[in-house]
Amino acid sequence: MIITVVLNALWQGGLIVGFTAVLLQFLSPRSPATRYAAWFAALVAICAMPVATATSHWGAALLAALQHHARTNAGIFSLVPLRAASSVTRGALYFFDALYTTQAFAVIAALWFAGAAAGLLRLAVSLHRIAAIRRDAVPFSHADGVPIFVSDGLAIPIAAGIFSPAIVLPAQLAQNLTNDQLVCTIEHELAHLRRGDVATNLVQRIMEALLFWNPWVHVAGRRLVCERECACDDLAAMRIGDSADYASCLAALGRLITSPPSPLLTPSAFGSRHALVNRIERLMADRTRNDSSLNYVALGAVTMLLTAMTLVLQALIPAPLGASPLGVPTNATVIATNGACKTPNAEPAAIDPAAPDLPKSQMPPHEVSAVVAVTVDTNGRATAARVYHSSGYPNVDHAVVIAAEKSKYSPKLVNCAPVQSTYLFKANFAP
Repeated sequence: MIITVVLNALWQGGLIVGFTAVLLQFLSPRSPATRYAAWFAALVAICAMPVATATSHWGAALLAALQHHARTNAGIFSLVPLRAASSVTRGALYFFDALYTTQAFAVIAALWFAGAAAGLLRLAVSLHRIAAIRRDAVPFSHADGVPIFVSDGLAIPIAAGIFSPAIVLPAQLAQNLTNDQLVCTIEHELAHLRRGDVATNLVQRIMEALLFWNPWVHVAGRRLVCERECACDDLAAMRIGDSADYASCLAALGRLITSPPSPLLTPSAFGSRHALVNRIERLMADRTRNDSSLNYVALGAVTMLLTAMTLVLQALIPAPLGASPLGVPTNATVIATNGACKTPNAEPAAIDPAAPDLPKSQMPPHEVSAVVAVTVDTNGRATAARVYHSSGYPNVDHAVVIAAEKSKYSPKLVNCAPVQSTYLFKANFAP
């Protein structure tokens, strides 16, 4: 199951990122708060969609319920067992079979654990450093009830704390900024706290650590950082009253920060210099006030479309057998007894094959067949089912895979001992 999630996450993540980017083309770039929320929804979808499509049949069950009145399975299907998996060791099927072996699973799990542990450790070290900096910082002032500190251990101003928020400024920066520039800097950090960016940033960093191997998570993460800073710029400029004055403050901040930013994983007014220049150009390009509010209609539309995409993928791409379709019972276990073994060596067999269920409207116009490879474990359970030879019709392939998952099997026997094997069987469809 984990292998399926990993493989699905790579192409589904690209689909989500591309889909979100296209949707946001219809949303004004002057609405960074809404764009940030849309990218956050996309990041959650990148994490959740591969799990949902690999562990459930909700979309397929919904499609079946909508088309139940037009379904038939009477007399037009012929389920024919083919051959055991011992001879199926070539090509793409062999590659995917190898991925599902215990050894490969252990290696992939170990690599994921090591990478995730390194990412979480980096995050924990950053949080510990932030806590130490705040603990040793000197009180400076207050703004809107939020304490402001100064510290010699910082190169850039930061917003810190979820339950007891605070702003920490570099001591040298606080001394060199003018009063107006200092107000601009503090307003930007206050914007992070008002928006709850410290909490959402923590969630983002945890996702990036757990899914470190997925490039689409980092693509969405970079878009989140960009839109978040623009949204805070708009909030701060609105409170100050003039975008040009605020842009001037950002330029002064960029000139005064000469040392490289400390790698603290927390929201800050200063990222890279390139990003800072882009933010200044954005503020100066249009002096009109940008939209700092959240467009709930647009966000709801993005969320609904991502949810619909998940259901469509569940309907088109069958999940492995471990997923239960909304309460439909999983395959029954076939018990292989080796006490009174009449046949010491036997190939696997489908002892109760399920007929594919396909709507009449989706029946192919001519005779076709689909071949599905089913991995049967030592207890006769189908642990994986995937298309080995396509019929040329995705709906037909989907129906055969579902039938393969619902069928009952007897395991392969070697000297009366059941062993795991892969089994091919064929479903014929005739108009």
